[in-house]
Amino acid sequence: MSKKIFLPFVLILFFYSCKKEKAIVDLHYDYFPVKTGTWVIYNVDSIAHNDFTYTVDTFDFQVKEIIESEFADNEGRATQRIERYYRNNADSTWLLRNVWASNRTEKTAERVEENIRYVKLIFPIVNNAKWNGNIANTLDDVSYEYKGIHTAYSLNSIKFDSCLIVQHENELTPYSDKFGEEVYANHIGNIYRKYTNLVKQADGTVTSGYDYSYKAISWGN
Repeated sequence: MSKKIFLPFVLILFFYSCKKEKAIVDLHYDYFPVKTGTWVIYNVDSIAHNDFTYTVDTFDFQVKEIIESEFADNEGRATQRIERYYRNNADSTWLLRNVWASNRTEKTAERVEENIRYVKLIFPIVNNAKWNGNIANTLDDVSYEYKGIHTAYSLNSIKFDSCLIVQHENELTPYSDKFGEEVYANHIGNIYRKYTNLVKQADGTVTSGYDYSYKAISWGN
């Protein structure tokens, strides 16, 4: 009789352990890769409005971001060194422009861009979850929100099966436009980002600001 009682007890522990382990895997950390050698190439489109010269400048170029190595930061956390290369077009030579960094913790995915740390994602991933993307820096609070999770997404006629859509500004007024959106593909990382920050006159004429986007065209490891 003791054996008959013991066997169901063991099975309950086994299934509980499997369920607990599955919950850890389902945090979906792979939306924010940290493996050395991971890279993405983007086509970048940028428009800048100069309120001093009343001119509009447009730029088209490419950016390559690669996780070059990993090191421990001053808190002992695993930190990725991200080297960023620029070139005018596919026929030009890549030139190292700057170096950023990233950290993926148990609860957050963070990037240090131009010495400013942003909280790009939070874990676990829950639809409509909100957080302050500037909580790790001294800038004004900005609310980030998951507007789509594990959703299909198309970019440059390429279809991705599972993506996160993060929106962090969407303010349209008669005198300003502010909009920010980033898309992350599973096992690839950031594949799209768009930032708009424009100042307008009452008639809708843009007087200053910028509007730019990054679109991934290739990636690998």
